Amino acid sequence: MIVEEAIKRGADDVAVLNSLEKSRMVRFSNNEITVVKSWKNLVTNLMIGKKNRVAVSSFSEISFDKIKNNIQDLVKIAESSKPKQDYVSLPTGPFKYKSRQIDENLSSISVSELINHSQRAIEGALDEGAKRVAGTLIFNHDDIVLSTSSESFGRDRTQSLEIFVRSFITKDASGQGISCSTNKKDFNPDFAGLESAKIAKMAKNPKTISSGRYDVIFGPSIFANLMNNVMDAASAFNVDAGLSFLNHEIGSEVASSQLTIIDDGTISDGPNSRAFDDEGIPTERTEVIEDGKLKSLLHNSTTAKKFNTSSTGNAGWIAPSDWNIIIKEGSCGEDEIFEKLGNGLYITNNWYTRFQDYRNGDFSTVPRDGIFEIKNGKIASSVKNIRISDNMLKIIRNIKEISDKRYWVRWWEVSTPTFTPYALVEKVGITKSVF
Repeated sequence: MIVEEAIKRGADDVAVLNSLEKSRMVRFSNNEITVVKSWKNLVTNLMIGKKNRVAVSSFSEISFDKIKNNIQDLVKIAESSKPKQDYVSLPTGPFKYKSRQIDENLSSISVSELINHSQRAIEGALDEGAKRVAGTLIFNHDDIVLSTSSESFGRDRTQSLEIFVRSFITKDASGQGISCSTNKKDFNPDFAGLESAKIAKMAKNPKTISSGRYDVIFGPSIFANLMNNVMDAASAFNVDAGLSFLNHEIGSEVASSQLTIIDDGTISDGPNSRAFDDEGIPTERTEVIEDGKLKSLLHNSTTAKKFNTSSTGNAGWIAPSDWNIIIKEGSCGEDEIFEKLGNGLYITNNWYTRFQDYRNGDFSTVPRDGIFEIKNGKIASSVKNIRISDNMLKIIRNIKEISDKRYWVRWWEVSTPTFTPYALVEKVGITKSVF
């Protein structure tokens, strides 16, 4: 109805993405469940193209009159906008989409089960020695329908169950653990609680260290955050806008040969996997960096035309974006990677990654929770009050080792689900933090 109404009002291109999000959340703090909440959101996202002009909107008040008014307003906005020099019509369908199965047992998970998972995480952390435990468990299930004026039509469902747990021994000794899954079988809240407490115990009595360059092992949580920023830079929109440090020719060496980073919207256990992108093109597996060489950027139809290539199934109506980030495993066991480090730092988590220069890749980020000085491959002491101040290209070029085991990570500092290992990076810039 929305597509037909927009065409009737003069639109040339129309794409509508409806999403019914069903969410349940459990929060806990000071070792107790504090909030249990369930909600549904029905959101209509609408793109209208008219005479090489584009307008985009979203709304959640779903009634025929409201929808018609929104369409009328959006057509007027498009008419009054400046034409896009790089305007591209929506790709012509229909397309054939791969069917994906989801865990129906997870789809029907109850609030009592979610509370039980949260309590298991708390108990696991307390049994390991934590004094205070806090965190959030979130279940999301999305029903998605896409329809376009170019004869694309698709339905899909996505779901995930995620928990992140923070344990505290003292004010300066904390740790975080994460479990993220699309099915009941692989969800492990006990591991998240236990891991957070183990890190917090080791983080007691932290000391300060001098600024300088250190060889560093990045744990899965912080490495996932860094790789999210690498994949943001791989959006062809950001490259075209001068907001990317991956402004190199395809085939150029941009990273260590140890690094292969992939975007995959098709993987069966990917929390963000989807059959189609916002333009209706089937999603794909796209190798962005392969053995250190830049192999592809992420494209929608507009950027693909600009770069004289094909869409990678990553549309965004405005900017292409990633689905699930997959880091290829290395050959090092987790104990072995510490042995290969010898002397340096082990950083488990971070907050507040900020760029001073997107085009060159200069950034800083604040390590949080467990930070450790490593001597002869073993944890020697806990460290506090440091900041990573470096360049993202230098970071990925100085990757020396990647572990052979990987973990799914998603939380508020890792917005795109990332299947990530541990990584050993040489000569990382460390400065003192005011936190």
